[in-house]
Amino acid sequence: MATVLPLRDFAAAVAGERAEASLLLPPGAEVHAWQPRPRDIAKLSECDLLLHIGAGLEPWLAGLLKAFPKGRVRTFEASAALAHSGPSGQAIDPHIWLDFGLDVLIVRRLAEELSRIAPAGAAAFKANAERLAGRLEALDAAFSEGLADCRGRDIVLAGHSAFGHLAGRYGLAQRALYGLSPDARPKAKDLMEAIDFCRAKGIRTVFAENAVPPDLADTLAREIKGRVLVLHTGHNLSREQLAEGLGFFDLMAENLAALRDGLGCR
Repeated sequence: MATVLPLRDFAAAVAGERAEASLLLPPGAEVHAWQPRPRDIAKLSECDLLLHIGAGLEPWLAGLLKAFPKGRVRTFEASAALAHSGPSGQAIDPHIWLDFGLDVLIVRRLAEELSRIAPAGAAAFKANAERLAGRLEALDAAFSEGLADCRGRDIVLAGHSAFGHLAGRYGLAQRALYGLSPDARPKAKDLMEAIDFCRAKGIRTVFAENAVPPDLADTLAREIKGRVLVLHTGHNLSREQLAEGLGFFDLMAENLAALRDGLGCR
């Protein structure tokens, strides 16, 4: 069982037919603010391994695990031993799955963990992990090539600072209206500074998170006589995306298309 979509999809690919991978969060739930219910405790009690990001992404997790005897739920913390500080070097940015190079490391560690649980599947887990690593490396290459030659390098985000890893990997600059917590709210001063920044640099595209109400993005776009494009944090699926059968790689492909459009890439 996984707390976020990318970990679920990675687990499904690495485990193959030897395990069932599911998402703890219901469709559309925001991973930072979600609160478990009694039935979620029951679901968790049946899993062999709980995959989570750590680094403060799931503030509710410690309380949830207290419902079980110590060691009853085996956990895999994806952020362990990874460098994931924010752009400032002060705040931890837990959105590590938006760095596809880090994803490769996570996938290989996951294969090792599954091999400890089910040694008979070790060879299959390793082979599956290498195939998935290849897909992630191809995705990384597509972003590198697709974002190499763009008129703009600034991602102006009418939301929280979720895309620091992605921006840093491809030489872009994230300028978000507020920090790493999605519960924060920008002040009028923050909005005015973003408007001034866009006008000074001739920016006409504002990016909005898919799961956030569009009010701020629409206001900012209106003030700069621009438009809004959507970026997916990729931590979960909406009910509509779930019905379409979308997964992590689909959302990242949509992100690349939106970035290329919004930044004016060749």
